[in-house]
Amino acid sequence: MTTDSDRTTAFPPHPGGSAPQPQATEKRPRLGGVDGLRAFAALWVVSFHMRAFSGGKLLPGLDTLVRSGSTGVSLFLLLSGFCLYVPYAGGRSDRFKTKRFLARRWWRLVPAYYASLALVVVAIAITAGRDGLPRLSGSSLAQQLVAHVAIVQQFFPSTFYGLNGAYWSLGLEWEFYLTLPILIWAARRWGIGRTVAAVVGINVSYLLALAAVVSGGLTHGSLATDVLPNLFLGRWGEFAFGMLAAELYTTGEVRRWAKKLRWGILGLVPLGLAISGDPIAHLVFGLVFFIVLCLVLADENVIARVFSWTPAVVLGTMSYSIYLMHTPVLEIIDAALKGLGASPNAVFLGMIGLLPVVLFVSWLLFVTVERRSLSPAMLEAAPGAPLLSPKFLRRRSADPSPR
Repeated sequence: MTTDSDRTTAFPPHPGGSAPQPQATEKRPRLGGVDGLRAFAALWVVSFHMRAFSGGKLLPGLDTLVRSGSTGVSLFLLLSGFCLYVPYAGGRSDRFKTKRFLARRWWRLVPAYYASLALVVVAIAITAGRDGLPRLSGSSLAQQLVAHVAIVQQFFPSTFYGLNGAYWSLGLEWEFYLTLPILIWAARRWGIGRTVAAVVGINVSYLLALAAVVSGGLTHGSLATDVLPNLFLGRWGEFAFGMLAAELYTTGEVRRWAKKLRWGILGLVPLGLAISGDPIAHLVFGLVFFIVLCLVLADENVIARVFSWTPAVVLGTMSYSIYLMHTPVLEIIDAALKGLGASPNAVFLGMIGLLPVVLFVSWLLFVTVERRSLSPAMLEAAPGAPLLSPKFLRRRSADPSPR
């Protein structure tokens, strides 16, 4: 998953079609609903891992929803495409500078990632396989660390889930960053519609070819189920759908398309659940989330209001830290509850009850590391901004008055 210093702001759409070139001092309106979507994706992934670690069984419909929580990554990928392309959509692609873009990506994502990685490595070394964390020898831990520092863990079965099951998608994000200049060049030359269609076609062709290779017995195991389906060629369409949403938003077309497509969700969601586990399902849910994002961007509807709710925006603003920290914390909680003899369902309920612990640990990473990579203007614009400040607890303890 990714997040961006401009991820919840965008140039206002121009009703006439192409967006005007912004002035250097132009202030961008905040898109709180995008942060709300990010919060939903993060909590969906968290609930998926709660169920996976605990082994709990829920009511049939709810169980299907939670088991599909890994699909939250699809929403993250779509939001990445939207946030990263929106500054260049609507005829502004000439503003894109590859070196500057990659430098900003590095500064925005890597400090928090490396901080969480250091915490995970220290915890694994200290616990030596206890408390639910992986048991790794010194050499194995060193190999894992090298791959994760280089952000190439997603290329190897041994490191894909090696230290933290959530880290694999960070490598995928960097694959997208490196291919974004190609997509922007293609959009400038052939238009965003043709570019997205080509990307989806490449995505589907790759997955079909991979299915043929797997069925032929040419590859198997984690390489076939985890690594190869989750290279950028296998997930490119979701990112491209986000770029398309950015173009529709910037050119003022998003409201019209949201109205046209809104009922498509009713058919796409059952289809996605029916083929759950098939890599093509990611594309189906990418379309679902594309429609939802369009509805959020269209504003003036109940979906936009729900995702613009202040608590959702606050969680969405720190969702990157939640994504980085939730897996090891849940593993420790899972081991502790099972050590007390709790049943799988009791462990799942216990994890839900201890969700504030996960959020608090994530908040600590956010206020100590991640927020330093965000612009002050963005933080001040966030609803509930005081909650995202490291001074919040000190203010609470100094002011005994009820709130």
